[in-house]
Amino acid sequence: MRRWIMHVDMDAFFASVEQLDHPEYKGHPVIVGGLSSRGVVATASYEARKFGVHSAMPISRAKKLCPHGIYVYPNMARYKEISQIIHKVMEEFTPIIEPLSLDEAFLDVTGITHKFTGPKALGRAIKDRVFEETGLIISAGLAPNKFLAKLASDLDKPDGLVVIPYGKEYESLANLPIKRIWGVGPSTERRLKDGGFSFIKDIQALPDETALVPYVGNQARRVWELARGIDERPVETDRQIQSVGNEETYEYDVEDPAVIDLELHYFANRVAKRLRKYGLMGHTVSIKVRYKDFKTVSRQKRLDSSTDQERVIYDTSVLLWNKLMRDALSTKQEEQDVMGATPRPKFDNSILEVPVKPIRLLGVTVSGLSTEGIVQDDLFSIEADEKDEKLSTVLDSLASKFGEGAIMSGALWRRAHGDGGERRKRSELKAEIDLDTEE
Repeated sequence: MRRWIMHVDMDAFFASVEQLDHPEYKGHPVIVGGLSSRGVVATASYEARKFGVHSAMPISRAKKLCPHGIYVYPNMARYKEISQIIHKVMEEFTPIIEPLSLDEAFLDVTGITHKFTGPKALGRAIKDRVFEETGLIISAGLAPNKFLAKLASDLDKPDGLVVIPYGKEYESLANLPIKRIWGVGPSTERRLKDGGFSFIKDIQALPDETALVPYVGNQARRVWELARGIDERPVETDRQIQSVGNEETYEYDVEDPAVIDLELHYFANRVAKRLRKYGLMGHTVSIKVRYKDFKTVSRQKRLDSSTDQERVIYDTSVLLWNKLMRDALSTKQEEQDVMGATPRPKFDNSILEVPVKPIRLLGVTVSGLSTEGIVQDDLFSIEADEKDEKLSTVLDSLASKFGEGAIMSGALWRRAHGDGGERRKRSELKAEIDLDTEE
């Protein structure tokens, strides 16, 4: 039996929901995202895209390109509601569904196409049912595998429906640019072009992956196979979460270690709660720092024992922060010895080292996830972990009954109320989005 995979992608999902709920928005450019000066575009309607606005663009840039657009703060609860309706529609056709995000999923429709006049008729039936239930339009692609299905869904947006049939895999790819290969980002694209590979047909001409190794390393075989339309990956209904993290881009650059300490407390709290929600523990903690000049650095540490506890994640984050800043200060000191010293800001750094430059973004992530932790043979650590687990259970239960703000540590309370609650509101929105985009 021939395998058929379908990729479903909601067209400008967040913006489309806003236009659905607000008919007066229809036909107008709608931009959904953070509304602060450092907010980013989550979704732009197709009317907004004509002005050059796209997702992940700074809101400030979007407003220059499209000053008369309708700018809307995301309503995640509503988007989740619509996403669940769409998911139920897809379940009418197949139980084998791999959600990728709120607005994107793979479906294994093998053995179902015979109930219709073919794959295209099946795709049309699903599109019609989604529109019937929600009033929204989706783009869909059907093909022999996941790579080709995702590619097909993107070929005729909006309201697209493209089928790549068996026997046409090779020629469907040949004249497309190499950036259309799954996983080929800007830097990989540049390396491949430097090697003389501009189109997928240039890779198809190779007898094997050997010539690609200098440009993409151990990914050479995968790139070579995808260029030929080969992709054996199954649709995974229980896709494994690889990491859980939380990060924040700040309205204003941060320099005060006391503020950074509150942020690390907050990230540790959010990450720990999400780990426990999924029944997961992780053995590696990492921090990410982006400076005012957009230079991004990170550090990570593997723990002796896997954890889902806020205290452990916070303590490790502090350790990583201090190491990162000391390493950066050492490098900066060498530069200052040559260029002349610049005075550092004066803050209370009794807990954390003062950052070497103002901070634009900060984040904490836990990876190396599993459903079981590796327990170390340290009696005192075991006792401390047991106390933390009992406390976490109680706090999670209280939060479930009375809400997140019902009880919190002093550090979290200070963070939530220290700037009138604005930072808390932005963080809560980001947390909602993160729950639906775990890596």
